[in-house]
Amino acid sequence: MVKGYRSEDRSNMYAQFEARQDLDFFLKGLSARALFNINRYSLLPVRRQIVPFFYTLAVTSDPNSYILNPINTDGTDYLDFVPSTKSLESTMYFEGAVSYNNVFAEKHTVSGLLVYTIRELLDGNTDNFQLSLPHRNLGLAGRLTYSYDSRYFLETNFGYNGSERFHSSQRWGFFPSAGAGWIISNEKFMEPVGGIISKLKLKATYGLVGNDAIGRDEDRFYYMSQLNMNDGGRGYDLGDDFGFHSNGISIQRYADPDITWEISRKSNYGLELNLWNSLEIQFDYFRERRSNILQERVSIPTTMGLQVTPRANIGKAKGSGFEMSVDYNKAFTTDLWIVARGNFTYAASKYDVFEEPDYTKVPWRFHVGQKLSQNFGYIAERLFIDDEEVLNSPLQTFGEYGAGDIKYKDINGDMSIDENDQVPVGFPTTPEIIYGFGISAGYKNFDISFFFQGSARSSFWINAGSTAPFIGNRAMLQYYGDSHWTEDNRDLYALWPRLSENAMPNNQVTSTWFMRDGSFLRLKTAEIGYTIPLNFVRKIKMQNVRLYISGNNLAVWAPFKMWDPEMGDNGLAYPLQRVFNFGINIEF
Repeated sequence: MVKGYRSEDRSNMYAQFEARQDLDFFLKGLSARALFNINRYSLLPVRRQIVPFFYTLAVTSDPNSYILNPINTDGTDYLDFVPSTKSLESTMYFEGAVSYNNVFAEKHTVSGLLVYTIRELLDGNTDNFQLSLPHRNLGLAGRLTYSYDSRYFLETNFGYNGSERFHSSQRWGFFPSAGAGWIISNEKFMEPVGGIISKLKLKATYGLVGNDAIGRDEDRFYYMSQLNMNDGGRGYDLGDDFGFHSNGISIQRYADPDITWEISRKSNYGLELNLWNSLEIQFDYFRERRSNILQERVSIPTTMGLQVTPRANIGKAKGSGFEMSVDYNKAFTTDLWIVARGNFTYAASKYDVFEEPDYTKVPWRFHVGQKLSQNFGYIAERLFIDDEEVLNSPLQTFGEYGAGDIKYKDINGDMSIDENDQVPVGFPTTPEIIYGFGISAGYKNFDISFFFQGSARSSFWINAGSTAPFIGNRAMLQYYGDSHWTEDNRDLYALWPRLSENAMPNNQVTSTWFMRDGSFLRLKTAEIGYTIPLNFVRKIKMQNVRLYISGNNLAVWAPFKMWDPEMGDNGLAYPLQRVFNFGINIEF
């Protein structure tokens, strides 16, 4: 057993100042407000522990004796200090706004809003120079709306945002949007069916959205070059016997003043329908076209002599989908009521432009037309039967392999399994379908509620590297123990290939062998409650008393059984917790 302790000292300071002013004396419906807040968070952990000594049992000729061979040399019999990650962050936010709202001739409603914002984030946890610099953004946003007789609606918005990441010539981006709506149910010709159709609304929006969070955060000042002033790989030796060594300088990034905002052009068309004041249905169809996606250039000739590959805003992608929600709210009697809700979202996207080599001879390697989070990998046929089959099969270029290891398909027929045999495999790693549904109901003093959530059309890959048995003193998972290839049991479709005390790169490349269906349905929450009758509660000077029992992550149904599919590729990570609660709510 590992013994020790861990303590944490947390502090969070939050200060906010806000002022509001009604400016009706200047213009009716005009007002102004200002907000300023600072948030500082710190975490100071202390961890001390004993590191056990581990041994293996050696085989001896005497059955009554044994020999222990030490595995590790870093064991301790005292509480040693273990460095832990500290956290220190400071955020500052300012917002100033002027708003206007007024009604003319009882039917014309006009409103406007102008907001100026400043954000700054300081991170004290990093040892990287660029990450230690403040993260800052400025923005000016506006909105203008008009409605006529609660039937016709128009809205225009704009954002004029500045980012520290880009050169002064590209720093500011202007992103407008517009929308329109029509509440058909408020028209006179809908009055005859008003008891059935409580609300019917059509709506449409179109606009531009800018994204400056592109690339790595450590690499955010693209308009500036970045040098490694102490590169051992670029060093040189001096002196009579070359006894003096000095590290050199290398380029990590070339300055590019043309890198700018990634832009999304989004459109949305929707319907809102309410029937009998109980059933609410909303449906939205959306489309998105992205441009200026930051990507590495691949068509750079070596004759240019560049040390690193430059990047540029060259990628393009598009996506579309729909989302729908259904809500039902009905009180049948004073003792019986029900609230039900369901939602469903489908979204898919693909590349239109992607910087990559000319794959004309191996067209299955093109990213254009593929999903944004599409994985490429090898087609695993089965495990090798024996070493003779290994010798008579196409050469696999992933290191040592033999009987019992994974056999891959030669896609291009050149008798060599290499990167040219990679094809799109599985669904995207991001689910294309997200859904959920739940019900809350009550009868007299009892109430019950539950909610399910799920996803579909996604794939993930078992991490063969982090779950491989016997690597780094790792034990064998029961699933691998029940299904693995051995000389005595040459199961060509076993879950795990032949066992080895060393990592086998051939069996760890991305392929269909460890690909799994990531879809699932989870009982996310459930609760049962009982409200004590009022005539009893008021006798003890209380307004309301409710007892309840609830639970989170209660059950999951999925094709994948080894571990919770929401954990993704590594089932050895900390699992999702099933939580039960019992409580009482008291109101005085």
